[in-house]
Formats: sequence, structure tokens, C-alpha cells
Amino acid sequence: MSAEMTRRGFLGATAAGAASFGAAGRFGQLHIPGAVAASVAGSSKVRVGKVYMGRPRPGWPMAKVELAAEVKRFEQYFAKLQRELADVEFVNGGLVSTPKQLPAVKGKFKGVDGILVIHLTLGIGGMLHSLLELGIPTMMFTMPYAGHEWHIIASMQRLGKPIDVLPSSDYRDLAVAVRPFRAMRRLREAKILYLRDGGPDPKYVKAIKDKFGTEIKTLHYKDLERAYKAVKEADAKADAERWIREAQKIVEPSRDEIVRSSRMYLAMRNLLEQEKAVAIAINCLGMGLIDRGLAYPCLGFSRLNSMGLGGICEADLKSAMTHLIFTYLVGKPGFISDPVFDYATGTIIHAHCVAATHMDGPAGPAAPYVIRSHLEDNRGASLQVKMRVGQKISMARLIGSDILLFSTGEIIDTPDVNRGCRTKITTKVDNPEKFLENWSCGLHRVIFYGDHTQDIRRFCRFMKIRLLREGIDDLRDVPGLEWSPHVHA
Repeated sequence: MSAEMTRRGFLGATAAGAASFGAAGRFGQLHIPGAVAASVAGSSKVRVGKVYMGRPRPGWPMAKVELAAEVKRFEQYFAKLQRELADVEFVNGGLVSTPKQLPAVKGKFKGVDGILVIHLTLGIGGMLHSLLELGIPTMMFTMPYAGHEWHIIASMQRLGKPIDVLPSSDYRDLAVAVRPFRAMRRLREAKILYLRDGGPDPKYVKAIKDKFGTEIKTLHYKDLERAYKAVKEADAKADAERWIREAQKIVEPSRDEIVRSSRMYLAMRNLLEQEKAVAIAINCLGMGLIDRGLAYPCLGFSRLNSMGLGGICEADLKSAMTHLIFTYLVGKPGFISDPVFDYATGTIIHAHCVAATHMDGPAGPAAPYVIRSHLEDNRGASLQVKMRVGQKISMARLIGSDILLFSTGEIIDTPDVNRGCRTKITTKVDNPEKFLENWSCGLHRVIFYGDHTQDIRRFCRFMKIRLLREGIDDLRDVPGLEWSPHVHA
């Protein structure tokens, strides 16, 4: 339809009695509250060694400390965090107060994904050094007045030791401390499906597998076509009814176009389930999907991203890996964007025709949306999502396997103009000129709700990824960045 139709009128054209269609199979469990919502697609528990370290007569924070009472207090904290840590299996190292106790603990911890040290008192430096001989990523959680060992962590890091520290008076940050271990574990289990004529760069595929353990599997058009044709019409109509019912309005697409888009979503979801994959990246415009009798994947990508999976535009593997890193690290999906600059307002405007409706994560609130066509050819169906003004954001892109571009900003507007892609956010940033002067590595960046500076710093430290701050660092002579002088994603 060319004219705007009201939501009520559109619903009247939908088959009566169609039920809202939800994800089936193992993906039906993705809507779980808390920090693990995006990680439950993993096939195993995250194994974390947990050890308390302190001395009974340390002199700081007191002359004498009842260590057993301290351990009991922290165990009560962990009990309150069961939901956030539902996918974590703690390997109990107990209380270590003398170096003689360490060999047994180190034996227990071999093969864990990470180690969480709970710092109780002064005097654990030597034991900490000994534990790091395992070479396993280690987080030290320290509350105020626990001790002074925080001040040697930077020195250990300079020596190449895999350690970080989280000083906090909030016990809930115990769950934050294990986030890097979860992300690393889930990336080792992850598989991305890739659909683009010619396939991905084999060197890139190998580098990602070697670094993260993530598998990239190439599928072909015929695989997608078979999956599309296998979807039952009733299921596609039921999913379309959900899109229509929840939309503020529908502008360009016909009912049949939305049904075809829902069929594409279900085809992609079924492929992910069959392949035991967590993300799918498709050259959506370049493969001529509509002309070949299928549909654009925009609505399906939005649904998958809102579920804690991944639907990635333009077969962009750099953005796919960035999306997965943050999804597993902080439980929030990414919004892949085409940025434009406005010096007059000191902003970067991010625009694309695919955006998750649940940018806070699967259990978070749904943003309002309008169903539109894809902007570039006025065909298919996509979403114009109204993101939250005032929201802090992080912007990132993984380059190769060992560089991450990163910055932060704040959404100050959601422009509603018929230029640029359907979903748009205007983000206020410091030094937009420096962003532009140092821009490299293609057009796309990936936007996430929240300032995730500390989480990504910890993850990059453990994974030996160089973190580069766009808008802050001078990037013009950094080896490994891509400076191709033509427009590309």
C-alpha cells in the first residue's frame, strides 16, 4: 500500500484468530531476565574458579579479621545473585590464608574459564602472584578497606599477567566481574552463518576461529530458499500479526509484504536452530532476494537481535563479531549504523533500516516502532524504531581479530525525516572533528545502549585486543587499521 494505514485498519485485514507466534525449540528459552538473558543459547556452563584470599591478622583493615565471617557474608551476596549467575558453575577454591594452601586450589582451577578472587585483607600479594602462574584470566573483586593489593595490579598487567581488578562497594558487581569469562566462553561456542556470493575471506575466518573459537559457516542462496519455502503459511501469518499488532502504524508495506518478511524471519530462525548457530549475516540487498521471490530479512534481523541472537546486515562479519562480543559481555544487542556527522550540533547521526526493539536486552522494555519499507529502494518491510532520548551509548567495531574501535556518546534526538535509513539516532559526542579526521575501517559502527567502557576494557585485556578510543586517540598511524579510499561497509 502506498498510503499510510492505521494499525486498527491493518489488523482488520489480518486473518482472524491468529495467535502470536513465539520462538520454538531451544530459542524459546531466550526471554530470561537478568544478566544471562543473552547467554542461554550456550551449550554449557561458564566455569569460574572462586577463591577467597585473606590473612587472619593482617593489620589492615583491622588488626584481626574473622575470615570465616567474611566468607559467609560474601556467600550470602552470591545467593542473592543466583539469577544473574544462573549460567555460571563456580569451582570452589575455598579460603586461602597461607601459601601452603595454594597448590590444591591451583589443581582445582585447571581448565576453568576464569578465576574470581575475593580480596578480604592485606597481605595476599604473594599468593596472587602464585595463582597467576596458571595463566588463566583472573578478576580480583575488592571492597573498600579490604587491603592495598589493588595498587599492584597495574604493575602485574605491565608484566603481561592476565589480571584485572574491580573495586566496588556494591556486591552486585560480583556478577559484573565474571562477565569477561562468560563472553569468552560463549564466543568459543558461537557459530555465525554467512550468506554472500563468493563467501568470506578464508584468512579472516581462520583468524576469528584461532582467536575467539567462533566458527563462520558459509551457506548459499539455495539453503535460504529451501528454508523459506519450508515455512508454513499459518506460522508466517501469525508472526506477521504480532508485528502488526505491536506497531504504532504501518506506512508503505502491504500485509502480504509483512507476511513474506515474517516467513524470512522464521526461515532464518530455523536455519540457526538446525545449524546450532547464534547469528546469521546476509548480503541482504546484494543477493536480489525480493527479485528472486523471497523477502528482505530486516524484520527477522530485528526479532533475532531482540531475542539475544544476531541478525547482521550486509553480511558484515566485523559488525557480527562486535555484536556478539557485546551481546555476551553485557547482554544487549547492537544497532549496526551508517554514521553521518553534523559539526553544527557536535553530533554523529546513526541510521540504518534494521534496529532491535529491545535495545536493553531480551527482558527489557520494547521500544515503539513503525513498519516501513526499506529506504534505499522503497521495497520490503523494515522498522523505524524510536530509541530512547537521553540514553548513554557505546559505539564499537572489531577490526581483524586484535583491534577494537570504541567510543561513547548520548542519544539526544531520534530524527523523523525521509532522508537516511529508517531508524535514526543523533548522538552527542566530544571532539567530532577528531572522529572524522581519524575515521578508518569502513563505514559501519555498532551502537549499544549503555557506557560499557570498563567491561570492554577488561574483555580486551584478557583477549589481548588493542582498544582504540575514537575521538580521543590519534589513529592515523596505527598498524592494522584499514584505510581503503572508497565507500564500503
